[in-house]
Amino acid sequence: MKPLAVLLMLATTVCAGQPTPTESYNLLYLADSGITALQLSVVIDDAGPEASFEKYVDALMKDLDKNSDGVVTVEEARGRLVTAREVQVQLGLPATASPDTSADLSPKDGKISRPEILAHFKRIGLLPFSVRFQPRTSQGMDGGADNLGMAGASTDTPLFQRLDVNADNKLSVEELKNALEVLRKLDRDDDETISIAELQPLAAAPQAIPRTRMTNAAVPPNPFVSVASGESIPKLIRRLVDKYDSADAAKSGVPSLSAKNQKLSAMEVGLAGHEFSRFDVDGDGQLDFTELRPFVTSLEPTLHLLINVTAGKAELSGEATETMRSTADGSVHLQFGPSLISVSATPPAGALDVETLVKPLFTAVDANANGYLEPMEAPDAALSGATFADLDADRNGKLYLEEIVDYMKPRMNAARHRVELTITEQGRTLFDILDTDRDGRLAHREVRSVADKLSMWDKDGDGQLSESEIPLQFRAIAAAGALPNFVAFGASVAGGNPRAPVGTQSSGPIWFRKMDRNSDGEISRREFLGELDLFDKLDLNKDGALELTEAMQARP
Repeated sequence: MKPLAVLLMLATTVCAGQPTPTESYNLLYLADSGITALQLSVVIDDAGPEASFEKYVDALMKDLDKNSDGVVTVEEARGRLVTAREVQVQLGLPATASPDTSADLSPKDGKISRPEILAHFKRIGLLPFSVRFQPRTSQGMDGGADNLGMAGASTDTPLFQRLDVNADNKLSVEELKNALEVLRKLDRDDDETISIAELQPLAAAPQAIPRTRMTNAAVPPNPFVSVASGESIPKLIRRLVDKYDSADAAKSGVPSLSAKNQKLSAMEVGLAGHEFSRFDVDGDGQLDFTELRPFVTSLEPTLHLLINVTAGKAELSGEATETMRSTADGSVHLQFGPSLISVSATPPAGALDVETLVKPLFTAVDANANGYLEPMEAPDAALSGATFADLDADRNGKLYLEEIVDYMKPRMNAARHRVELTITEQGRTLFDILDTDRDGRLAHREVRSVADKLSMWDKDGDGQLSESEIPLQFRAIAAAGALPNFVAFGASVAGGNPRAPVGTQSSGPIWFRKMDRNSDGEISRREFLGELDLFDKLDLNKDGALELTEAMQARP
């Protein structure tokens, strides 16, 4: 199979074998060795992201029309539409956009139509389906081994050596299956997770490097590209030419070539001859800018995945091969040369009452308990993209719970009706790859997955894993979208694990979140507060822990 490159073209379709309509997107991964298209068919709320998001817009229009006259005025919509600044903050960009939320542009008549709202969301980048890439250098304080490593020591070797019980520099099937028992003995703080510090020998534990954000590090270019995310076709073509155009005569297919020719050959883009010839209109063995336009918009996908966000699983459409496989946790793993891409889906947490969610945080932040917040109690810097003025609907300098709830509702609904595919570069070390939530520690759930990796990584087929066989891994997780909101403000006041990624404590039913005391995304038998026979019934895969997907399937 070809290496991977990801271009996203939008084409609504109905997938064979799927009981519900889906929308298909072609995703390209721009690997060093060439380009490949991967088609994703996405389901959320028994529909595709486009249909689900339009359902949200219809409900929003009805909600905004306070006097039920069939017309939404600018005044009725004031403060109720997601702003460009909020989207910028969510994407980790500087919040430079104006807080103006007016969608009244075409025509500017004091009224906001459904097409104008849809155009507004598209203009600010709030799309029904979007792809986000997180390189390891931008994962900041929760970036796993990058920031939690030990001075003068490899961040991975201690884990590999701990699991390599017979010290033969390879991990056998038996050693991988026993990984959980081996690491459990190292849990010095008894929190049922393993940190890098706990992997170090006690007698010679080096000093930890302070956890700091790598603000000056060069951020590598995003190897995943989505047309649906708004990148222009000419800009995408320029990216391909800049990346793949070579001055190597053998690679370019031009014998006399001594410099880059601003064209791409079959070898440069990693395509077989018959596929390449479909785009090489003039038959010169090169794709120029004109020929690259149909190439980037209609490259035939080599692989088709079905991603059902509602059910929380991804699956292959077609037969699995040695370079692709599905695992019991609802993930699909794709091997592309030295890279491994794991695709999964996180089910929605269910409908949460906004007031129930916000009220405890509001009460905690209301220092003088007077029933409202003043600017000193809720500074703009803490409001995740909003400002005090944005939330203060009546402009009286006092922020009441009702105002926050009214502000939050349409934003949370927008998040629930769209899908984000977040692709995280996990790195090449075993610790990084297993640490899927990037919190710098290994939960039992993460350790249990290591045995499943052997068949995918065992390049020499000897049934064992050496450190050199560990691939560069990307983890792609599809989930209902997220937006900055008041819940982020006050999270530290409400408690929770400061090392965990934002959103960890807000996932799943409330009983699941309450029992998950160490915030590792699962409930152990020790954490479970009910009868153990009930625990056994809820533990559907019988692995000794309750995970989010199992909690979502539980019935009252």
